[in-house]
Amino acid sequence: MDPNISDLKKLDEVKTIELLTQIFEDEKDGFLSTNCLTQKKRALSPPMVEDFDGYVQRLIGIKDSAHYEFQSKLYQQFVLTENIAKGKKIITQSQFVEFERKSELGEFKFWDWLDKNCTSGFSSISKPIFNENFTVAYVQIGNTCGDLCGGGEERIYEYLNGKWIEKENLGSWIS
Repeated sequence: MDPNISDLKKLDEVKTIELLTQIFEDEKDGFLSTNCLTQKKRALSPPMVEDFDGYVQRLIGIKDSAHYEFQSKLYQQFVLTENIAKGKKIITQSQFVEFERKSELGEFKFWDWLDKNCTSGFSSISKPIFNENFTVAYVQIGNTCGDLCGGGEERIYEYLNGKWIEKENLGSWIS
């Protein structure tokens, strides 16, 4: 692997953990108040735009298409782990597959399982997509608290004076 790519991946990992750790702290009484998080983004509603890639690039000022492609790949591959979401239960992709399989057979009721195992439903958070300088990031956050209960937001964060600050809330959804 190209050493520059390796260094960039390490920087991305450090900045991802840094920002998500701060969001977990800031949202402990909000969207991330539940004790369960999804391993992959599930409780998130994509923005209603034709060109998601162009939308995000414009929002956070990415000029280098190779940088965006790298960020987009990491965003798609992201798996939330316990080392990032300390103290939270992680609902894995394989668990969701099994839930769906058993539900189709009538052997399982997801909402009953959720009520017994998770406080206030489950939450999801996307991997941040960073600009070239890793000073501005796009993040999606959301939760599902029941069959027709949930909400989420798209946010822009900026790194100022050693801290990530929510710069803009781009919109929210509620069901």
